[in-house]
Amino acid sequence: MRALGPSWKLRWLPLDGDTYGYTCHDTRTITLHTDMSFEERRCTVAHEVEHARRGPTSLCSDMAEELEVDRAVARLLVPSIRALCDALIWHRGDYERAAEELWVDPIILEVRLSALTTSEAGYYQARMADAILMLGDE
Repeated sequence: MRALGPSWKLRWLPLDGDTYGYTCHDTRTITLHTDMSFEERRCTVAHEVEHARRGPTSLCSDMAEELEVDRAVARLLVPSIRALCDALIWHRGDYERAAEELWVDPIILEVRLSALTTSEAGYYQARMADAILMLGDE
């Protein structure tokens, strides 16, 4: 948030429905929902800062923009494929607990997994295969 500069403001309000936050480029304001877990706050702040950094978009590209923002946030907050695999193995594939260990929400964990590079995907598959073999030995 600091990198955006002093012209951007952060405010906290109770928001309706599933809205955790939103960015208004006109007023240079990021608004966050008051009732979120630590992981949700961390992901939402990163998400809205990424929107602010990227600038306004047209309505016709909203879904594509959301996906690109989520992918950037997932890579920023979970940069290590090794740590991601360790968390999933430690928690025996429980996404919620693995996400909590990585300090992200389950959605960001799923986005990170859905956008693995070729080398990350190979590493992930090998680690998961090893984990399954080790579980069979128990």
